[in-house]
Amino acid sequence: MRLPPLVRLVIRNFVSNLDPLSIIFRFGQPAFTIVVLGTMFSSLVTSSAVASGSYTAFLVPGMIAFQMVTGAVVSGNLFWLDRRWAMVEQIFSGPFLKAEYLAGLLITTLLFALVGVGLMLLVALPFVGLPALSLLGIVVVLLSIGFGSVFFAGVLIAIGSRLRSANAYFTIQSFLQLFLVFLSTVYYPVSPSTPRALAIILDGNPLTYAANATRDAFRGTLGPSDMVSLLVLGILAAIAFALAIQGFRTLDPGPIQ
Repeated sequence: MRLPPLVRLVIRNFVSNLDPLSIIFRFGQPAFTIVVLGTMFSSLVTSSAVASGSYTAFLVPGMIAFQMVTGAVVSGNLFWLDRRWAMVEQIFSGPFLKAEYLAGLLITTLLFALVGVGLMLLVALPFVGLPALSLLGIVVVLLSIGFGSVFFAGVLIAIGSRLRSANAYFTIQSFLQLFLVFLSTVYYPVSPSTPRALAIILDGNPLTYAANATRDAFRGTLGPSDMVSLLVLGILAAIAFALAIQGFRTLDPGPIQ
């Protein structure tokens, strides 16, 4: 039986990103971060500073939320390389619609993010044990990472549909990735001693919303602020998705430099 076009595109996206080096880099780096930072910083950061019992327990939910970035980078880079090597033009000349190609990228983003979440949980088991997530907590974690993945992937796809320079695209992608990660609460909390300007940036970062909601789900302290975080992430995801659709409407599928 012939698979539907969307399924074929998703399988193709996965196969093209499953080489050993890519897997080690994309999933090994976050896992390495949990092991090294969790071990080294737990003796330096007091439990009162992170309100999680240990720094590792604080870090793990942040690295799980970080998987939204990992999945989005996979799809964003795949789309750019497809344009670079004229694969977009070949795909559109076959039995595939633009909507199917875009949906395939977003599904790939979500699946890679979920794979990353599973791997982060396995790596974290020896350090923090199995999290006692409630059903609501699981839903909040999945929605946070799902909305965040669509947001960041949509932004990268929208940017990739406009730029024709590899240097420009990968520079912007690297900057956004670093900005999201290091100017968020993935690695550290916002405290009263945090400079006001930096606290505003941290609090406005979409990854902070995902990290905080995931962390509260792990602690069992979900509240109204986490529902607001989900709402904000959902709105941002819708906006980014609309930008990606607009980029596809005027997309030049031909090869670029």
